[in-house]
Amino acid sequence: MRFNQYPLSLCYSIPFVLRKYVQRIQLKPRSPTKAEFDVILSALEGQYVEFKEKMSGLDREMVAFANSTGGRIYLGVDDDRSVKGINVTNKALSDIQSIARNCDPSIRINIIPFRYDQTSIIMIDVPEGKEKPYKCSEGYYLRTGPNSQKMRRDELIAIVISAETTAIEKLDCNDFVYPRAFDSKEFMAFLRMAEILTPRLPREDLLVNLGIARKDKSHLIFNTAGVLLFAKEPWRFLPQSRVTCVLFQDTSRLHILDRKDLNGPLLQNLEQAEVFLLKHLRVRYEIKGFDRIEHMELPLEAFREGLVNAFMHRDYSVQGGNIFVEIYPDRVSIVNPGGLAPGLAPEDFGVKSVHRNPTIADILFRAHKVERVGTGVRRIQEVIKKQGASPPEFRFSKESKFFELVLLRPLSFADTPKTADQASGEGGGKSGVSAGYVSLGFHGREILGLCLAPHSLTEIMAKVGIGKKDNMAPHMKRLIREGYLSFTIPDKPKSRYQKYQTTPKGEAQLKNIVGHFLDTSI
Repeated sequence: MRFNQYPLSLCYSIPFVLRKYVQRIQLKPRSPTKAEFDVILSALEGQYVEFKEKMSGLDREMVAFANSTGGRIYLGVDDDRSVKGINVTNKALSDIQSIARNCDPSIRINIIPFRYDQTSIIMIDVPEGKEKPYKCSEGYYLRTGPNSQKMRRDELIAIVISAETTAIEKLDCNDFVYPRAFDSKEFMAFLRMAEILTPRLPREDLLVNLGIARKDKSHLIFNTAGVLLFAKEPWRFLPQSRVTCVLFQDTSRLHILDRKDLNGPLLQNLEQAEVFLLKHLRVRYEIKGFDRIEHMELPLEAFREGLVNAFMHRDYSVQGGNIFVEIYPDRVSIVNPGGLAPGLAPEDFGVKSVHRNPTIADILFRAHKVERVGTGVRRIQEVIKKQGASPPEFRFSKESKFFELVLLRPLSFADTPKTADQASGEGGGKSGVSAGYVSLGFHGREILGLCLAPHSLTEIMAKVGIGKKDNMAPHMKRLIREGYLSFTIPDKPKSRYQKYQTTPKGEAQLKNIVGHFLDTSI
């Protein structure tokens, strides 16, 4: 059985199953149906999908996919996902085969022409190579997210040597039972975030083509990445999936003021870790006339990039080691097990990108949790520099089993801020800083401003940008408990017609913060 024979129930991205398991499956690739290709076009290019209008640069994409974990190239589709079509002739098909054969070593591909809305498309299926590294006329390339990046041969060799021991995301999790342990709500939330259309496409096919599961007769077998992302309780199968968030009173780590252990699916843990940071980081407000300007002690983008990098690059084979988010009076530290990814030299850190977990990286990219794969370090450095804060510190070494991002908190934010009245009082119109954040919090202000007119919980979550009810509940309960927010149907708190409205006390607090009522359309 050749390694390039495997099933093709297409969806939007991953067009293959893992190399070590495909020998168990007896089906050959086939052309996608219209519904399946609609799903493919509804998503962006990624770790496993490349759109090309013409054949130029085709050898580079073939080499990149063969050197990583495989993928599919769709000829006749532009980068903007518009279908241009391509003339399917014997010469064109022969040219594609010649391009693959002329790579060093030759790459075995499957060519599948098909029609979409009366337009001809050619799908080129490139399995993961068995003779890495592969080279084209321009050099060695590796697929990194939606990009094919040029690499040196020694870097590729280092990746190949370590691949079998580091790619834990590809391993079967035989204890996971589908669908009993599967979190369908989390999966649907991801599809909404990724803006993926699923017309009449079985969920099992989507899971297989996402690269997080495979079919074994009538059963669906999940790999580690699938369990991390979409299990109801990932920690039961992978205890190392936990995330620990801690607020320390001082730098000695002896006194803990707040702690939260996150045990949910990966995307949910990412969101809750951000909520923890927002809860404890300082924000000041500057009031200029009727405008409210928020100043966070450190840019939120830096924290988001740091968290995403930790989830994307950690070594999930390290048992007993969690991702840690630690807040000290003088710094914030995000620590993940694993150190630098294999194949990445310390001197190339921040310049080149190597993914330890390409499937997880692809999911995060498609869920819009990362702007561009492989640019996280530079983005952290840029946003920190723009705010004028101390440069971020990245702590690692060749021998280290941990990677740490340290962001130094500016001492100026430790001062007690003035209230809006104190800052602008006698001067009438001078800019000032509000202390309202101490009692409301970042999301609390947004919720109260929105609920000046009654809104349902679903509407509030959509506006505030919190996707999980469990993450939203602490904000709502605190505002109700402190008398800032009330039910519109107080006798039936769980009514499906329930809405929330800001109380007079909440309105007064908003006036104290911004000097005027917030627009109810925010």
